[in-house]
Amino acid sequence: MFESVDCHDFKGDGVIDLTSFASRASSGPSLIVKSFAALSLAAAMGFAEAQSSTDVLDVPARSSIQALRTAYVGVSAQGETLLAVGVRGAVLVSNDAGDNWRQITVPVSSDLATARLGSDGTAWILGHDAVVLRSDGRGENWTRLLDGSILLPHMLEYYAARAAQGDEAAERLVGDLEAAAEQSATPDTLAYPFFDIWMGEDGEGFLAGGFGLLLRTVDGGKTWEPWLERAENDRGMHLYGFAQTSDGTLYLVGEQGLVRRYDRAEGRFTSVESPYMGTYFGATAIGNRLSVFGLRGNAYVTADAGTSWQQVDLDVDATIIAVLSRGGDEIIFVTAAGQALYSRDGGLSVTDLPLPRVGDVLSAALVGKDAIALTRLNGVSVVPLARN
Repeated sequence: MFESVDCHDFKGDGVIDLTSFASRASSGPSLIVKSFAALSLAAAMGFAEAQSSTDVLDVPARSSIQALRTAYVGVSAQGETLLAVGVRGAVLVSNDAGDNWRQITVPVSSDLATARLGSDGTAWILGHDAVVLRSDGRGENWTRLLDGSILLPHMLEYYAARAAQGDEAAERLVGDLEAAAEQSATPDTLAYPFFDIWMGEDGEGFLAGGFGLLLRTVDGGKTWEPWLERAENDRGMHLYGFAQTSDGTLYLVGEQGLVRRYDRAEGRFTSVESPYMGTYFGATAIGNRLSVFGLRGNAYVTADAGTSWQQVDLDVDATIIAVLSRGGDEIIFVTAAGQALYSRDGGLSVTDLPLPRVGDVLSAALVGKDAIALTRLNGVSVVPLARN
């Protein structure tokens, strides 16, 4: 016997409707890791375990006295509120700029990869198994919006309908999705991770993730439409991050030098010539300029919407995991080796910014203007910045 769940419904236009979805679990932390070289840091680090018969999407993660020492791979800050997410569903919140942390429960026990805190109190958690969680209370309470068991059948239906009309791209996507489902450790679940979310003030927004996963909303996340075929990404490159410059232009970056610019008139993301064919793990807006960054210390800045690029001379080999904006032209480059490099001219020049040695760093967020939150394999720390 199968328990019926009132899930997201497809409307006639192929949009996934979330308004009727009832959460299948109350709450509980989760397990996920965003790796820079692969989609599962957990497996690379030896954390992978045989999949149990219990669906991680149905069972909240356990509270643990070791929560502060768990591997965290995503962090976000807004004022004195900090949100960190990590392996095995670990979620921490601090309301005093990292002096004290509390473990928070969420409705799944999948791996979690990305945390986002908005200035209006809205917070998002993204993760493997296509998990999308939302909080309207600065991370204190969480509602599941999407997961891979909900998303997979609707995406198959969406693209199968288009394939039946002769859409070759849709036919290819149906094959890709069916193959992904067969390889998933959890039956009938899309295991693709989400890595970033962008929401505009008018309710339009996007979700991006592994293997070209891309969804669009026009109502603040109540409904979503698959957009995998609208990013000039036939090879299914992983999509890692969004950034919007001050002139309103939205960019998307990802694997193998992928840079895309959102063309609202055309209703798609279009290609921007990239100066680098390695992976970009993120992008940051510096006013009207855009900084993209990724593997082996590579970072570039464009001031003309990608017509030309200038490489930032960081003189480091470690992967750039974050470029943090302090306002104006002030930015800080943070590497996976725990290095920080400061620029007061938007990346034209940089100087070393001494940080306490904390080991390998997985993500970073600026706390005010004088401290950085760093996530690592054994927890989260907030370190002061030297004054420049």
